[in-house]
Amino acid sequence: MADIDLNVDGRGEVATSPRRGLSSLLDPPRLVGVAALIVGIVGWELYARSLENNIFFPTVGTMADGLVRLVQDPDFWGAYRLTLVPFLWGWVTSMVAGVAVGLIAGLSKTTWKLISPYVAFFHALPVSVLVPVMVVAFGIDLLARSSVVFLFGFFEVLLSTVVGIGYISDDIRDMTRSFGMGPVRAFRRVVLPGAMPAIMAGLRIGTGRAVVGMVVMELLLVSVGVGRLIIRYRALFQADLLYALVVTLAIFGLVALAVMRRLENRVLRWRGDV
Repeated sequence: MADIDLNVDGRGEVATSPRRGLSSLLDPPRLVGVAALIVGIVGWELYARSLENNIFFPTVGTMADGLVRLVQDPDFWGAYRLTLVPFLWGWVTSMVAGVAVGLIAGLSKTTWKLISPYVAFFHALPVSVLVPVMVVAFGIDLLARSSVVFLFGFFEVLLSTVVGIGYISDDIRDMTRSFGMGPVRAFRRVVLPGAMPAIMAGLRIGTGRAVVGMVVMELLLVSVGVGRLIIRYRALFQADLLYALVVTLAIFGLVALAVMRRLENRVLRWRGDV
C-alpha cells in the first residue's frame, strides 16, 4: 500500500493525499528517462573521443566548459534579450488569437466553412517558405520577426480549439437549452469546460511550435540575437560554444513546455487524470 498523508480540511473531514518524495522520483517512467539521458551523454562522449580531429564535434566536458563561458558572457544575455522580445510578442498574440478565432469558428459552422480552406492551406504549408513574404510585407523589423513566430503557433492553437468545441455533442447543447440556459451561460458552464482539454493541449503544442519559429526567425529572417551568435561561432569554428548555445535553446524550449504543462495541469485539475 502506498504511503499517504492524512490531512483535515476546513470542514473537519479527513482527506488523504499521496506522499510525494523519493518514491515519486523512482517511478519507472522517470527512471527510463534518466537512463536514456545518461546513455545519450555517454554515447556522445565516446563518439567524440573516437574522432581523430574532433574540432567539429566537442566532447561533453568541452561543451560544458563552453556553456559556462556563455552564461558568463554579457553578449549572450543581450542576444537572448533581442531574440525573446519578438518571440514573446508572436507567442502571446498567437495564443490569444488562436483561441479566440478557434472559439468563433467552432461555434459557428458558417465561419468555419469560410476559413477552413485557408486554415488547411497555411497549416499544410511549411511556414519557413513564408519568411521572404514576411520581409516583403513587413520589412525586417520587430513586426516581421513577431509575425514569423505568430504563424508557427497560431494554426496549432486554432485547430485544437475548433476540435475541442467539436467534442461538445448536439445532444448536450440541446440539453442546455431545455434547462433554460442562455447562450452565454451555456458557453461558460458547458461548452468552454468541455473544450478546455483540447484548448490547453493546443496551447502547449503551439508553444513548442513558437519556439521553433523563434529559431527560424533568427536564422532565416535577420540574425540580431541568438542567430547572430550561431553564425559567429560557426564562422570561427568554435564548436564548443556553438553546441552549448544549441543546448541553451533546447533548455529554453523544455522549460517553456514544462511551464505550459504545469499550467495545463492546474487548469484541468478537476479532471483528476492529468
